[in-house]
Amino acid sequence: MNETEQGPPVAADESDESEERSALASVASSIGGVAEHIAGGARRMLAERAGARVRRVRRMGNHPLPNLWELHPEARQATMRELEPRVVPVEQIAGTAVEGPVQRGGDFLPVRDRRGSDWRARWQRILNGMEALAMLPPVDLIKFGDEYWVVDGHNRVGAALYNGQVGVDANVLEARLPGVSAEPTSHNLAPYLEGSMDVREAGRGRFVRTHTRPTHLPPRVTGGEDE
Repeated sequence: MNETEQGPPVAADESDESEERSALASVASSIGGVAEHIAGGARRMLAERAGARVRRVRRMGNHPLPNLWELHPEARQATMRELEPRVVPVEQIAGTAVEGPVQRGGDFLPVRDRRGSDWRARWQRILNGMEALAMLPPVDLIKFGDEYWVVDGHNRVGAALYNGQVGVDANVLEARLPGVSAEPTSHNLAPYLEGSMDVREAGRGRFVRTHTRPTHLPPRVTGGEDE
């Protein structure tokens, strides 16, 4: 299978960069419990150019995606509790919670020999949705300690990494070991809803406004049930 790469994205002009800074700065003031992490991710987005980011994430794909159950077998003894929907900082998503042979690289995308035409179609739909600021379905995650692990939505997390998105909408189950304090439950969804909109506007909108979304992302393939 031939897999081609397109040229690097066009750099934004100074005016666009100023708009990016203003949009990203608003993230910290609007997202409840994850404001600090989102703001830190936004600062890193500004410090890392799109081409450098894509190359970094592609290198991550050369290594197997960490697996929750292999790294933390004690998690099998945990009880599961559903948490409120939230915006999860991409940097806190550590790997996969799907058991079985390694099928994905550290960029959360399938290994190359599993990138069929179905996967490419799914990948293209995700990228198109992000570019259009569409509300993509939330990913499904397990929270164990301070890290999150993907149950469904690996490709959406991968797209967030390649595009420099600082957070993703998520449904979360908490895996809690005996004796470990549970995360307090908040029944107020306003921070999540407000934060979700800010992430889409700031984390994705800059690529629509400047047209600098990386075009040399991994092959836009389709396949598998997970998006």
